[in-house]
Amino acid sequence: MRDDHMSTGSIQSVLKALQMLDLFAIAPGWNMTDISKELNYPTSTTHRLLLTLEEAGYIHRDIQSKMYYLTIKPYLIGSKTEIVNMLEKLALASIRELAQNLNESVNVSIALGLNAVTVLKADAERQFSAVPHVGDKRQLHATSVGKCLLAYNSNGCYDHLMKSNELLKSYTPNTIIEKKTIEKMVEIIRYQGFATDHEEVEVGLTCIGAPIFDQLGNCIAAVSVSMPTFRITDKEAVISQVIKTAGKISSKFKF
Repeated sequence: MRDDHMSTGSIQSVLKALQMLDLFAIAPGWNMTDISKELNYPTSTTHRLLLTLEEAGYIHRDIQSKMYYLTIKPYLIGSKTEIVNMLEKLALASIRELAQNLNESVNVSIALGLNAVTVLKADAERQFSAVPHVGDKRQLHATSVGKCLLAYNSNGCYDHLMKSNELLKSYTPNTIIEKKTIEKMVEIIRYQGFATDHEEVEVGLTCIGAPIFDQLGNCIAAVSVSMPTFRITDKEAVISQVIKTAGKISSKFKF
């Protein structure tokens, strides 16, 4: 009987933890009090489950705001979701072509919380170790893909960033972390149709990105090329090719 009881108790704990994870599909950040109220869990139960999920690597707690957010782990588990599968099907050939034309690495990223997460990558013949790999994440405000995602509020990421009390990470002296500057920046990106990251994540690395839209006009992802700054000889030509590639991928979502 004791084994049955322990098994039932364990199942209930798992179900409660999964219900807690479901909340992050409603809003990207939660504090313990709101979680407890939303799920009608005792504070002690909520605290215990949050500690368990944090220890397992599914959520993290922002020290300053005391809000909980998903980590990259749930994404990695569900990386074969419909949108990622669609991007792999419709974008892979185009980013491989771009990587070949420029002989530089190209990636496609989506918004997850305050981060841009790489979901596809096409390597150049010449390697450069600073470029992201599939599953890597960088904060939105610092990357060219992230700026594109912010500019078109992909998955509500711009609203989330502007409401968040979480400090924005400064990767290099060039990283823009002031929200008023970011507001102006996204207006420019919407006007020109592309974004740049000039050594804002990695000194010596420049990235140029453009948004990808679905059939309804929603920005679902962004594509970018990453290259050492010293290798850029014709920036306008690179921008043109990146925008063209993003447009080609977007057009495939219309059929």
